[in-house]
Amino acid sequence: MVETNQLPEGVIRVFPDVARRFTSDVFKATGVPAPQSEVVAEVLVSADLRGIRSHGLARLPYFLVRLERGVIASDPKMPFERRSPTTGVLDAANGIGIVAADRAMTVAIEMALENGSGFVAVKDSSHFGYAGFWAERAMRAGLVGISMSNSGRRVAPTFGIDSVLGTNPIAVTLPGSPGETDFYLDMATSAVAVGKVETALREGRSLPPGWLASSQTPELDSNGVLPFDSPLLPLGGEGTDGGGHKGYGLALMVELLCGALGGTGFQARVAGADGSGPPAMGHLMGALNIEGFRPLADFQSDMATTFDLIRGTSKAPGHDRILIHGEPEAIAQERNSREGIAITPVVLQQLESWGSRLGVEAHFG
Repeated sequence: MVETNQLPEGVIRVFPDVARRFTSDVFKATGVPAPQSEVVAEVLVSADLRGIRSHGLARLPYFLVRLERGVIASDPKMPFERRSPTTGVLDAANGIGIVAADRAMTVAIEMALENGSGFVAVKDSSHFGYAGFWAERAMRAGLVGISMSNSGRRVAPTFGIDSVLGTNPIAVTLPGSPGETDFYLDMATSAVAVGKVETALREGRSLPPGWLASSQTPELDSNGVLPFDSPLLPLGGEGTDGGGHKGYGLALMVELLCGALGGTGFQARVAGADGSGPPAMGHLMGALNIEGFRPLADFQSDMATTFDLIRGTSKAPGHDRILIHGEPEAIAQERNSREGIAITPVVLQQLESWGSRLGVEAHFG
């Protein structure tokens, strides 16, 4: 979701090509091959373009710390085993999750175009960027796109007080007709993504009620990361009165589909969450061919009619428009493509520090 809070003082704007080049060069300096470095750069900068600053260049330290420690491999083979005409498992071999997700969704799309559907489970992976990027890949091929990922030790289960589950995002995309609106849902199963908490704390903003347990007073560590002893709440908040058990259920569903289905153990994921061991994350990439159900044009016509009916309903006081999922991000992307992505002073300092450490100049001024 686009971060709509006012940007802090000292923000600079950087054109996407400059940001991509710097990001790619930083990863190449750690031993990641050029093609994979460029994929990582594309995903991270895409997040900033869409206004999802929590998953953009601010995520660089996550990867760089783990690459430096050797708990993420810079260039593993990532073998793929096809188990049926429409399913298979990709072993990320403790590599970069963005690279693994790229390969997995490519195979899922190929399966869907050939056989009507394609689903690839990814095991032994790491952070894969933002979920919507991968679902959008399938949507651009005229397919339904599905992507999700687990992670470890960020969210307390309902009636629990320990960080154990991940924010476990889900993305589903549906292609609209040319010139019409696509459906682009990308959401965490926690009340908020951990990156949004970190962004708020970096920028000196107070956290809204319902993000963390009311007893928490969170602070970032020296790497600008939220410690694991500050658990986020599931979607719906504390207890069951606001539906927190539903968010917990969704998070557990993603955990099982991305962990048990592919064969990455939950215990290893919890143990590796702090960066001292392999992240042991899993993903599920899926694509469905709409033509396997009905003609694409007929589906898209019904989708457009549905959107029109929703937009035509009465608006809440102070609002003159009802948005479809994905529209706020598309608006942000158009602006940020023109003006450059926003980089806050704290993130800029991190980028310059890592650039200096790895011998990569940051020409952001």
